[in-house]
Amino acid sequence: MKIRLTAVLIFVAVIGIAGYSAEKSNKNQQEKTSVVFTGATKEKCMSLKNSKIYQTEITSAEWKEEGPLEEDENARFSGSSTVKASTPAHCVVRGEIEKRKGADGKDYSIGFELRLPEKWNNKFLFQGGGGLNGSVSPATGTARPSGSTAEPALTRGYAVVSTDSGHSGSNTSFAKDQQAVLNYAFQSTGKVTNVAKQLIDEMYNLMPKHSYFMGCSNGGREAMQAAMYYPNEFDGIIAGNPGFRLSKAAIGETWDNNQFLKYAPTDKNGNKIVADALTQEDLDVVAQGVLDRCDAKDGLKDGIINS
Repeated sequence: MKIRLTAVLIFVAVIGIAGYSAEKSNKNQQEKTSVVFTGATKEKCMSLKNSKIYQTEITSAEWKEEGPLEEDENARFSGSSTVKASTPAHCVVRGEIEKRKGADGKDYSIGFELRLPEKWNNKFLFQGGGGLNGSVSPATGTARPSGSTAEPALTRGYAVVSTDSGHSGSNTSFAKDQQAVLNYAFQSTGKVTNVAKQLIDEMYNLMPKHSYFMGCSNGGREAMQAAMYYPNEFDGIIAGNPGFRLSKAAIGETWDNNQFLKYAPTDKNGNKIVADALTQEDLDVVAQGVLDRCDAKDGLKDGIINS
């Protein structure tokens, strides 16, 4: 089998990224005028509720008219942009893959959400998660990192999927079930991609011409795993700030949090807000210090650390 060349871009510093496109910037206008969009309909959307896919239950299929982009409550974990945008008319399909009873007696499944735009550009994006996952974020394909002002992929005509990676809740209790751990580690990516592409084919009678994965933090780790385990599924991968060596990272995070708690402000209930321990001014000082120390080490002092 011919193996596709998978492009992996790793961003290991917090930098401003205006957006990502598989084509060169000087071809953007040409792309807008040359893309042949494939249409979706409300009737076809409703029929996806009855799709028969192996070990998969479609729990809902909903048609949404054009409107404002809904807020992603998990953006702070996934590093996704919170830019205000509108979404086109599209179909929202939600489902569960491999429903089962775990070794710990709990119910497990791989939850997912797939959004299929009315005017599809024949491209597919897998939207990576963040933190420990455990919930399904709106599959809109907002750009990473959080400071980006790029339009969400859904707005640009991409079919987008997201997943909880096989468990519910933002704690590590799922680690008692080995299959849940494997799904979190990498297997859910392959399973969700397979189901998403089948649903795309059902909607448009066409498989994606190009497929991409984009994630930051844990989503960046998922992106790297996608490159290693599923190179034939994606034409391009963006792995932003990927988290590696998680056992060591967990120890480091514990130490970090203890330090941040000393300076973190409190909310109205007296709970510490660790995410606000550093002000934007503090973060700017840190970012500049890292640039000063490390920028030239990648061979080019250009305001970007890429090594």
